[in-house]
This record gives sequence, C-alpha cells and structure tokens, in this order.
Amino acid sequence: MPNFIKHIAFKVEDVEKERAFYENVFGYKHVNTVRRKGKNGDHISHHLTDGYMDLTLIHYESSDSDEADFAGPAPCIHHIGMEVEDLDAFIEQIKENGGEILTAPGHLPVKFRSPNGPVAEVVPMQRWEKKTLAAGVHGEVLE
Repeated sequence: MPNFIKHIAFKVEDVEKERAFYENVFGYKHVNTVRRKGKNGDHISHHLTDGYMDLTLIHYESSDSDEADFAGPAPCIHHIGMEVEDLDAFIEQIKENGGEILTAPGHLPVKFRSPNGPVAEVVPMQRWEKKTLAAGVHGEVLE
C-alpha cells in the first residue's frame, strides 16, 4: 500500500513570525490560515507549501487543549502526517502493532501515538493538496 509523508506541523509561539521566516527563507507559499475551536483545542494555523509538502505552523491558545501538549509544552515538531491509499487498513495496522488511536472514529485526520510515544496522523490520499486545503477542510478559513 503506498503511503507518503506529505505534512509536518510545527507548534510555535508566534505563527506570523514563523510564516514570514519560511516564506522569506525557503520560498514557501501561503495556502490558507485556519482557526479551529472546540474540544480539540482552540488554535490558529498557517498552511504553507513548497508545491509538495504541507508545512503547518500551529499556535495553541491554551495548554488545556487535548492536542496542545501531544509533543510537549514547548515549541516543537508537533506531528507528521502521511497520506495513505487505504485509510481503514492503516488504522487496523496501527492498532495491531501497538499504536493507540487518539481521535474519535470517523474524524479526520486520524491522529495516533506509536508504541514508544511520538504522535503522527494518517489521512486519505490528496488530503494536503492545495485545492483541498483551500476548501477549508481543517476548520474556519480566515484567509
């Protein structure tokens, strides 16, 4: 089954400074800015792309969020994401190999913790394509 790392999320203190850094230094292009509210935590994220990879810069407004401290309390690589051809098969493989599913059934992306702790997520193929991100599938699109 093909799968591809197509997404990396950095937890940052200042999304505007980080966005400017990645645009100015690496030439990443802004796709959209999303504000998400709810039980998964209030946060704002900038989605940037180099044409292949989705780089997401996330700032959590509170450490009370169930996602804010997945990777620790400080700025860090929060998680990576993989696009997979058969999502249900990968979910079963994760469980069968000692992984823990962290999201509710039917929720995308499917976040999981591997047996030794790092958090990652899986989604169907083309989830992080520019047209999909621009449609606002991750929350309320601000720009």
